[in-house]
Amino acid sequence: MVDLNKFYTDLATEIHAHNVRVGWWDDPDECLFQKLQLVSTEIAEATEGARKNLMDTHLVNRKMEEVEYADAMIRILDLGGRLKLDYISDEAAHHFCIPTNSVGMQQLGINGSIVDMAVALRTYSTAPDRRILKLILSETYSQVINSIVKVASNRGCEIFDATEEKLIYNAQRSDHKRENREQTNGKKF
Repeated sequence: MVDLNKFYTDLATEIHAHNVRVGWWDDPDECLFQKLQLVSTEIAEATEGARKNLMDTHLVNRKMEEVEYADAMIRILDLGGRLKLDYISDEAAHHFCIPTNSVGMQQLGINGSIVDMAVALRTYSTAPDRRILKLILSETYSQVINSIVKVASNRGCEIFDATEEKLIYNAQRSDHKRENREQTNGKKF
C-alpha cells in the first residue's frame, strides 16, 4: 500500500525545489494567495477544456481538461512544498466533489477547497502561535489535493500520469526559463 503522506510530501518537495531553482520563488514578497489563486485558474482552464472537448496544446496526446488538473496539482504541491505542509488524509475532499454529471459542480467543489485553504492561510499568516493552525492549514491543503484527484478521477482523467508528463514538459519549456519570464510579456508568477 502506498504511503500517501510520504508520496505527496516527496512530490511537493521535489516540485518546490525545482521551482526555486528555476526562479519561480525569486520574489520574497510574492503573495502566497497569488500562488493559491493560480490553482483556481488551472481549474477554470479545465472547465474550458471540458466545455469545448479540447485536446491540450502542450501534451497533445491528452485532453486539455486532464492536463489542467495536472497543472492544478503541480501548483498546489509547489505551495505545499513552500509552506512545508503535511498531507493528512485521503478522506478529506470538498463535499461538492461527488460523482455527478455536473462538471461545474465538481470543479466548483475544488474551488471551494481552495477558498477553505485561503481562509486557513490568512489565519495562519497573521497568528502569533502557528502550531495548531499549521495542522488546520495542512488539512485544507490535503482537501485541495483530494478534491483535484477525486474530480479528475470522476471525469476519467489519469491525473498522476498527466502530472508526471507535465512536470517533464515544463522543465523544458522556454516560457518557464528565468530570462524569458523577465521579458515584458513573460510569465511573472
